[in-house]
Amino acid sequence: MSTAPLERIVGLIVDLGTVTADDDAALVELGGTRASVRVLDLGDGLEVVAVTQLVAAGLANTGELRDAVESRSAALSFGALRRASRDDERTDVLLSYTFPLGDLADLPLLTMLHMVLSAGVDVRGELVG
Repeated sequence: MSTAPLERIVGLIVDLGTVTADDDAALVELGGTRASVRVLDLGDGLEVVAVTQLVAAGLANTGELRDAVESRSAALSFGALRRASRDDERTDVLLSYTFPLGDLADLPLLTMLHMVLSAGVDVRGELVG
């Protein structure tokens, strides 16, 4: 995979938050969350954008949190939430979403990324206040 698609994404998302990038991924810090944005070449001309956002870290791993994550995930239009347990007492909440890059022009691509990332910020607000 060439770095051109990732460089294009970095150029688009730079105004959304603090962005750092290397050859493999862009890291975006936005509204108390951190997200990795990668472009993956799945072969046969199919490139996808993979977003993994750390919505909240080290939350109490309770049934109430489990229910909130499941409920909020079901309500998302773009992406899925999951808990990544560190142990029985603490867990992180992650949002992930993957979509084909295809021939998306800049504005639709930025719109997709903004919708996914802002949903993670909204969920963070609901979970941690």
